[in-house]
Amino acid sequence: NINKTVNADIAVEGDVGENLAALLPMIENRGRDLWFDRIQTWKAKYPFCYAPEADPARDLKPQSVIVELDRQLEASKANTILTTGVGQHQMWAAQYYRWRHPRTFISSGGLGTMGFGVPAAIGAKVGAPDKTVINIDGDGSFSMTAMEMATSAQFGIGAKQLVLNNNFQGMVKQWQDLFYEERHSHTPMRNPDFVRLAEAMGVRGMRVTNLNDLPQAIDEFLREPGPVMLEAVVDAREHVLPMVPGGKPLHEMVLAGGRKIEN
Repeated sequence: NINKTVNADIAVEGDVGENLAALLPMIENRGRDLWFDRIQTWKAKYPFCYAPEADPARDLKPQSVIVELDRQLEASKANTILTTGVGQHQMWAAQYYRWRHPRTFISSGGLGTMGFGVPAAIGAKVGAPDKTVINIDGDGSFSMTAMEMATSAQFGIGAKQLVLNNNFQGMVKQWQDLFYEERHSHTPMRNPDFVRLAEAMGVRGMRVTNLNDLPQAIDEFLREPGPVMLEAVVDAREHVLPMVPGGKPLHEMVLAGGRKIEN
C-alpha cells in the first residue's frame, strides 16, 4: 500500500519490529515545551462544550453520560480500561473521558471497524481480570457484535457495556444533517429492546433515560460484579463538534447548524 493514498518521500519496507528497533537509536530527543504550552492554551481557551439538557427530568445528552462516567471513575482510572466501538460515541468518549495511563483506552481508530468495542472489552477483561473494563458503544456499532455478551455470561467475564442509544447510525446522520439537508437515508435504526436482549443472554440489563437518574444508574453499573449492559437513551440531534468537512481546510470548522468560522 505504499503510495496508495499519500506519496512517500522515503519508503521503508520490512518487519515493523526490526525496522523500529533499527531506527530508534538514530532518533534525537528534542524538547517540545513551546508546542505543549500552545496546546494547553488552546485547551483552556476552547474547551469541549455542549448545551445542557433542556429538561433534566426528561432529556439526556450523550456527552453527559461520558462526563458522569468520568466523574465517578476519577479516583480509579489507573485500574479502569475503556474500549469503544466506532461512531459518534467513540469521539465523545475521547473528548469527555480523561485518561492518563497507558493501555487504558482501547479504540480501533478513525478507520476502525464498527462492532470492535464488545469483543475488545471481553478480551481486555480476560487479560486484566482485576481491572474494571467498560465498552462505550453506540446502538449501531453495538448491534454488530452484541451477541458476544453471551460469551461474557458463559465464561463469567465481567465486561461492562455502556450503550449510547440514539436510534440512528449517528455519524452518518450527522453528515446527512449538515451536508444533505437532513435527508436521512438508511440511517434510522430499528433496534431491539437492548435490556431484554442482554437478559436473554444472562447479562444484567439496565436503562437510563434522563439526567436526574444518571448518577445512580452509573453507580449501579460500576458496582455490578458480573457482566452488565447499561443502555442510555440519548438525544439523536447531538453532533460531534468541532468537525472538519471532507476536502475542506482545517480552519473551516463546522459548528452547530452548519455555521463556519474562519481561522
